[in-house]
Amino acid sequence: MNKTWTVLKTEFINTVTRRSFLLTLILVPLVPALILGALSLFGGDQPSDAPSLIPSQPVVEDQVIEGYLDLANIITSTPAWLSEDRLIAYKQEAEARQAVLTGEISGYFVIQSDYLESGSIRYISQDFNPMTSIDTSWAINALIQYNLLGADQARLEAYQNPILVQYVDLAPDDVEAGIDISTSPVAFYVPYGMTMLFYVLIVTAASLMMNSVAKEKENRIMEVLMSSIKPRQLLTGKIFGLGLVGLLQLVVWLGSALVLLRLGGRTLQIPAEIQPSPAILLWGMVFFVLGYLVYATIMAGVGALVGTVKEASQATFIVILPILIPLMMVGAIINQPNAPLPVILSLIPFTAPNTIMTRMAITPIPIWQLALSISLLILTIVLLLRAVAGMFKAQLLLTGKKFSLGLLIRALLGKQLAETESTGRS
Repeated sequence: MNKTWTVLKTEFINTVTRRSFLLTLILVPLVPALILGALSLFGGDQPSDAPSLIPSQPVVEDQVIEGYLDLANIITSTPAWLSEDRLIAYKQEAEARQAVLTGEISGYFVIQSDYLESGSIRYISQDFNPMTSIDTSWAINALIQYNLLGADQARLEAYQNPILVQYVDLAPDDVEAGIDISTSPVAFYVPYGMTMLFYVLIVTAASLMMNSVAKEKENRIMEVLMSSIKPRQLLTGKIFGLGLVGLLQLVVWLGSALVLLRLGGRTLQIPAEIQPSPAILLWGMVFFVLGYLVYATIMAGVGALVGTVKEASQATFIVILPILIPLMMVGAIINQPNAPLPVILSLIPFTAPNTIMTRMAITPIPIWQLALSISLLILTIVLLLRAVAGMFKAQLLLTGKKFSLGLLIRALLGKQLAETESTGRS
């Protein structure tokens, strides 16, 4: 037990004291915090009495001032969101022409007297540019629409956005309680970020395990270790030591994300219903530990099989393929978190951790699904630990083989181990 604790402590301290690890641990939550602080400081808040709809305006460096003549007598008032200095009304065309020549305005529109029948408007400018007219015509268009609708802002909004469809399901799923992604773009990125976070953390922590074993084999440090520690003690110490490293990252990153979502809810206009509950941190710790133990145990077996770090890195993609499935199907999971496919992925031990956490960021998950998923994960971990512990024999750790998926499966079933041990005895 003392030797296991020594391996655990050594792996944990050696990893967390690396400069690259500390920089990653701090910068990942620090950079979004600085961006959020800058948005809060310089972004300002929208005034509460601002209109809910303002016609789309082109982005130009300098405000273009133009004039207009209303020969059709349809302009009776100017809306508050359109500056009176943006469009200047003239009674006589001679005045408007003189203003163009003196540079007071860039040009002027003439609303023809038969506008209601013909829709005809002339634009006069000293140096006409078709691109400029396209960029600046929004103001006169919005002003005409506003007045034709009786100078009623509500009617203008209804005209520009005539329908707001609300879908009613006549046969709703009693379990389905997801959020409406149309309420905010952030509603998609919160669960997507949860999927990415668990994928990165589990794969990174498990890869550290594989690289650690493979590197010690390649540098022949394993030969020294085998003279003073049992292989199973080495396996246990490495798995739990590097697991604590991943757990530290999870607590710091996920905790920071929850705090930033709370603090930045108003700045980023995040609806309260799509902000994850603090309880998700506790569930996250549970499913991270279980998911990590599944993949770290497999990675440890891969590290025990191969002879070099290069071969171990090449084998990583094959091993992590199952955990990529929820990432590739994240859109379907977010849209229908309680559909049959996400539920099935939540019960498969190799895809359960990030599928469960993605769904949990959207909707409550039935307790029976959580309990069954945890039970299946624990059962898988026990079976994998038994198989990989059998692979952690001195003879196998001190040799190496070219990795293949068939070799890994045979080794997990104990067949390759038997061949290796018989070869060693002969």
